[in-house]
Amino acid sequence: MEEGPPPINHVLRPHHIDLVAIMLLVFKEFTTENLPPPFLLHVYRLLLHEVAEATEPRSHEELLQDLSSAPMADEVLSHNLITALKSVPGQLRSPEQLSNFFQSTPFMFVEKNEDEPPILLRRSLFGYFCRRCFVSFLKLSYFGIGKLHEDYQAWCAGDRQAGYAAVEKDPLSTDMLIFKTQSDTKTWAQPEPFANWENGLSAGDDIAAAENLRRYFEQHFHENNDSGVRQHALLNLVRMHYIRGESVAARQVRRYIHLLQEAIAVARTSGDRITLQHCISMLHRLPEPSEMPTLNEIQPDLHPLEILFDISKLLDPRSGQPLTACFEKLVQASGLYDHWIETGRASYNDKEKMGIHAMEAVLWTTIGCVGVAEMEEDYVLAFTVSGTNDPNRLNVILNRAYRLARSGDYDQALGMLIDPDVWWGLSMDSYALWTDQIWHILALRTSRRGQSRLFQDYLRPRRPTSNYIEKEYWYDDSPVTIQTIQMDLHRVMDARQHGQVASAIEPLLTSLWNSEFQGRFPLYRLSIILLADVGLELGQTKRCRQILEEILPQVISGNELEHRALACFTLAKCIIACSEMSADGLREALPHLLMAEADYASMQILRPLMDVQYLLSVVYHNLDMQKEQDEAAARHLSTKNILGAFEEAVVDDEVSNIWDVVTQIGAKLASR
Repeated sequence: MEEGPPPINHVLRPHHIDLVAIMLLVFKEFTTENLPPPFLLHVYRLLLHEVAEATEPRSHEELLQDLSSAPMADEVLSHNLITALKSVPGQLRSPEQLSNFFQSTPFMFVEKNEDEPPILLRRSLFGYFCRRCFVSFLKLSYFGIGKLHEDYQAWCAGDRQAGYAAVEKDPLSTDMLIFKTQSDTKTWAQPEPFANWENGLSAGDDIAAAENLRRYFEQHFHENNDSGVRQHALLNLVRMHYIRGESVAARQVRRYIHLLQEAIAVARTSGDRITLQHCISMLHRLPEPSEMPTLNEIQPDLHPLEILFDISKLLDPRSGQPLTACFEKLVQASGLYDHWIETGRASYNDKEKMGIHAMEAVLWTTIGCVGVAEMEEDYVLAFTVSGTNDPNRLNVILNRAYRLARSGDYDQALGMLIDPDVWWGLSMDSYALWTDQIWHILALRTSRRGQSRLFQDYLRPRRPTSNYIEKEYWYDDSPVTIQTIQMDLHRVMDARQHGQVASAIEPLLTSLWNSEFQGRFPLYRLSIILLADVGLELGQTKRCRQILEEILPQVISGNELEHRALACFTLAKCIIACSEMSADGLREALPHLLMAEADYASMQILRPLMDVQYLLSVVYHNLDMQKEQDEAAARHLSTKNILGAFEEAVVDDEVSNIWDVVTQIGAKLASR
């Protein structure tokens, strides 16, 4: 492709006639000296926007409305100009009148003599546009002029599709042109198939997307034997399947690896280093059989966002790497991005820059600094546009909503996600992520309430095609494995469930070591709380109380309400055990029990709430606080009744209404 871009032929469209008419009226009939300056400035801006053809052209009615809303459009000359433009379709009632109209255009760009320059310079934007339209009209045959006139009249009547069909360049049947240049006899590559590919990708139509992608890269780009862009088609095809999450099955992975290896070979043959690096990076994104992740080496052609994916690999506890390695990679990504900007390899892109901040928010959340993470999230939300398909904004909102749901603010979390500013503009791939997060929030609330029948009969059959492990929500003794540290903690809970406290020591110490080494302090604090709970079962009450009192200032902030409730409940039991049921010890345990009860109630975690309320009633009884004991017993009974109702419930109107809204939104997005 060293010859440069191919020649592009110009096709006269109906809106070109209106634009030429506006220029004739402004520069020839009324002249720029007589028109009001504010109105003239508005006309200039309108012409620049339309001549650039960066967006879909305005219709005839929209052009008139835009001119009518211009400043000083009520002035006499301005009003006369708008009236004259309205009369243009009536003055062009025949192909002969259309020919006479175009014969008057050379007046604006042809020099009269050496002393008097033309109205529009030939190389100016408006002069070039008028000259191009005039030359394109001269090339039309009589049949072509008639077809253009017919399309223009239909377009002015309101048919926006008239005159905008694709022009076929078949030398045997094409009779639209009487004069043909070299570019008029060859069909060069057009962007429409790629636009159809993106539309199919956004609407979730895999068949139409792949077919239009094939059509686009099979076009005539230049005169060489090989187009040199086949590697782009292979890369985009694999990228489409990867975004849709179709790279889980081993058979699909082998197929994608074969396609990427073919794309790598083609890119090397054509000398396309940038696409070669993209293909290698995509190859590293596919699932790997080993637990050790394959990371990208820092190279000039490596995209900075690929380093962010390396961070996501290191975030997996199975990698065994501390979070400090993730922060080092984050600094590398930021430095490489700044290097790209400084060396001119890329222009500043808000979406790519916000991706670094969104990943930093995830890292701070994982390490346990939720306040810093919220600052990064606020930064991303402040500098991204709502109602778009920005993945950074969507991921930040999804993470924040799930964090709110974990704290018990289910209504606020669901309201945040169902806000039209969030889902309007999403592609079908992003809609799948959005739907998946809503389902997980509903599953979290259902599991905490103990609504097992509702989950099994309603939510589970409607689960989106996403990763879901039942151990994360329900007590499950199946052999399914989860992340390393969480799996150790699940073994601890399983041992306590079966009364085998001694067998919980080894996985508990393993989770403590791994969470501390990797810097996952929320899991480390949870491991400490469970260690105190296990030690309490073994009779080490004083030591358990000591370690809980040391860890309590870190969990008292309320970033993890469930951890705080468990810590307060366990600490209260330790205090009671240490004091041997003395009155002072019972009074000292009361504030912790009340805080645990309030936290469990706000999160609607009913079974632990019943345990706390039962112990609270016992403490009040031993302190001879009869009124408070009756109230605690009444709350315990009420919670028990609510739990029984939840366990028997098969249908929840709120859940069904939310899911109906989600499905209706999906239907609307798919029908765009």
